Amino acid sequence: MDTTYSMINFYNELKLKYKDYLKPEIISIVMIQSKDDVYLETTEVEIVETGLEKYTVKRINLDFITDSDEDEGEEEIYFDLKDSIENNVKKFIDDFSPYSIVNTTDIFHEEACEKIATKYKAFGIDG
Repeated sequence: MDTTYSMINFYNELKLKYKDYLKPEIISIVMIQSKDDVYLETTEVEIVETGLEKYTVKRINLDFITDSDEDEGEEEIYFDLKDSIENNVKKFIDDFSPYSIVNTTDIFHEEACEKIATKYKAFGIDG
């Protein structure tokens, strides 16, 4: 059975936008899209005792993230399969809020998560 999917590495764009928030051990952030799923994949590197590099790849399906349409009272999948991968990556970079990133991924370090959550809870500021 053949599987076809597209991948876009947008680590550099997120690093520019969230330079003080991203976990320093992350070296790659990739969106993967097939006809059935949209994933976010991160790669982290750690130097182990022997001096070797240990890579950890984490992949999450983004199908649990929804966007509510208050007018219609419906929820739609945010990273929609009907959209191109380019559009889904653009939505992640430009439209997906820092507070949403904190609540759905683990790409920000703990201090950044606390800062974002505090601003959101205290002031309704998302970022």
